[in-house]
Amino acid sequence: MDDMMTRRGFLAAGASCAALAALGASTGCSSSQPESSDSDDLATYTTATLCAGCANACGIEAWVRDEELWRFMGAEGHPHSGGYLCGRGQGLPSLTTSEDRVLEPLKADGKGGFTNVSWDDALADIADHISGADGKTALFQDGRATDAWYAKRFMAAVGSPNYFDDSALVNADIDAAYTALLGATPVFDTANSKYTVVLDASGDETVRPAEVEKFAKARENGGSVVAVDPRYAGADMLADEWVAVRPGSELAFLLGIMGKVALEGTFDADFVARYGEGFEEFRGEMLRYTPAWAAEQCGVAEHAVHAAAQGLVKAAPHCHVDIRPGMLLGCGYATSFETVRCAVLLNAMLGAVNQTGGMFLAKIPAIDESVFENAPFTKVSAAGESIAQASELGGASCQEALEAAAKGGADVALFVECDPAADWPDSAKVEEDLDNIGFKVVVDSVLTETAHKADYVLPAATYLEAESVVAPVAAAWSLAEKRNRVVAPAGEARAVHRIFTDLATACGKGDDFAFGLDDVNDALCKAYGVTLDGLKDTACCAIPNAAVHAGDAPAIGTESGRIPFAGDAFAQAGLDRVPRYTDPETAPDDGMPRLITGAQSMQMRTYTADAETIAAFAKDMAAQRAWLNPQTADGFGIADGDEAELSTSAGTIRVKVRVTDLISPEAVYVPPHYGIGSKEMTHAAGFGASVWDIVPRAREAATGAGMVCETPVEIRKVGA
Repeated sequence: MDDMMTRRGFLAAGASCAALAALGASTGCSSSQPESSDSDDLATYTTATLCAGCANACGIEAWVRDEELWRFMGAEGHPHSGGYLCGRGQGLPSLTTSEDRVLEPLKADGKGGFTNVSWDDALADIADHISGADGKTALFQDGRATDAWYAKRFMAAVGSPNYFDDSALVNADIDAAYTALLGATPVFDTANSKYTVVLDASGDETVRPAEVEKFAKARENGGSVVAVDPRYAGADMLADEWVAVRPGSELAFLLGIMGKVALEGTFDADFVARYGEGFEEFRGEMLRYTPAWAAEQCGVAEHAVHAAAQGLVKAAPHCHVDIRPGMLLGCGYATSFETVRCAVLLNAMLGAVNQTGGMFLAKIPAIDESVFENAPFTKVSAAGESIAQASELGGASCQEALEAAAKGGADVALFVECDPAADWPDSAKVEEDLDNIGFKVVVDSVLTETAHKADYVLPAATYLEAESVVAPVAAAWSLAEKRNRVVAPAGEARAVHRIFTDLATACGKGDDFAFGLDDVNDALCKAYGVTLDGLKDTACCAIPNAAVHAGDAPAIGTESGRIPFAGDAFAQAGLDRVPRYTDPETAPDDGMPRLITGAQSMQMRTYTADAETIAAFAKDMAAQRAWLNPQTADGFGIADGDEAELSTSAGTIRVKVRVTDLISPEAVYVPPHYGIGSKEMTHAAGFGASVWDIVPRAREAATGAGMVCETPVEIRKVGA
């Protein structure tokens, strides 16, 4: 990134931009007009696009010279990223020019290697297998994918209902709670909050640089930020105070606050009467819980629970409990859904909904397949029963689907930009499942561990080489976003949407894809009320009439139009009508810490691990180390830098240890990005150990979430 390059501001967007500015946001992006070069006559132009380092999709402004990426930086004024890129965003472009790239289709040679084949031959053979499978095809895709529309349509065209993403291993509990309680996605007004409780921020250390400014602004304005987390990392480090709870006890912490608020009557009676249902039943249950009880469950001082309750009540409604995305809340424990449920309901108790400093319910137009009813689209649907059924409150589990596919549910499996062998729990079982699926195709940009088990590997364009399907983003003024192509695909790599189109044609389903990406995006843009030309120029545009102002009536999207403090839907899912405390499903024996994990600031999954600059930074930081509290480490005779053996019911790994006070004595943290075995991922291979080798496969019944932290760990110092 070159700081000497003048940053281009976002273009004004008329009345929409003016209204956004009133909300403290902005829209538009840099233009793609050619720039004159100050050193030679090579053509230089800029393109606005979006990062793919995580689901945040921060704005990027890229300069291209002579058809190659020349410079890039955060797009100034982008509503979410505000002109900044995190370390991951700055390092990810190195993947596009990596020597590890798969640049042409590969076919397994039967000897553990691959041979190069033509696209036509690869597509024809894959199509023959899919056609011969008679609907017994399954597709697995990374949950970030913006080409999911193409993937789902392709599966419907070939007669299979078996499409799965891996959200069960990221944010399934959070997404399910938002849907069940709000029918909308909340966004949090951190900058203007007078009191914020940040919950489990270490489950995903990703913090957009612009968020740092928001936390700083809140504190400058006299606000307080309290982090409740078994590990001190990520947004926790922006807080005034850290409350180091036992891992999995966050539910008790919230119930203790809610019990105090219910007992003292300091809730917003008008709000819960107007917008809630079942509140009296809920309040009666909350009276069972006290700060003293919560403190004992959490292993913290009673004062910490009282102080959080008092801080929230005093600041209400200009306050909130911040629900951070990540593995602790999203798929950590059997109780994670209930924890998120309580966080949402506590915000509602305090009336902190659509209030300055509170929780805003974003407005996003409802879009369904009716958008594509007119030419050039044809209606496509798949009959039959999925090999993995959706849970009562969430989606189908990708883990259950993989197991079912291995037991004969699918003769063909496609893995699109996801790497179960390296990124999913219980690596040994995943490997066994993959071996038991007859025919496998991987679509990716590098030879992942899953790719090594495939019959074909199709080279995917990277995020800088491909456009995406338009997608909405929840915000105080919700946006439509689109990734734009910066440079041409390397070698014979193709964009994922094109691969699906070409494969559909090879399967004899070309009529179902007789349109281009622009046709898809134009239909979506019309539905959202934005223009495709605008998104090609700016990468993001405000959706008209999608603004939420402080004081607006909340647009609650539940069936009743109210927030269910108690409800039958929860009972039907095997939960209680109202939130109740239960311990995590698995209790460690004495002296055994509980395993926790979560994405680091510089890494996410396999798709970031082999980016050269990111991998180098991770190695420089010794980021592969497990974290142990000094008290815990001392009990096992382990010093900082020692190597330890961690064992669970799923397996054993060896990993170097970081001894630090920044983690609960009852937890051991292992990062989820390392231990990659594919030697063709040269920057990542052989560094650290894989946490997924010791995480058992488990599934929370109500939501399908993965429960990746329900794991006690035996620890032994290597060489002791």
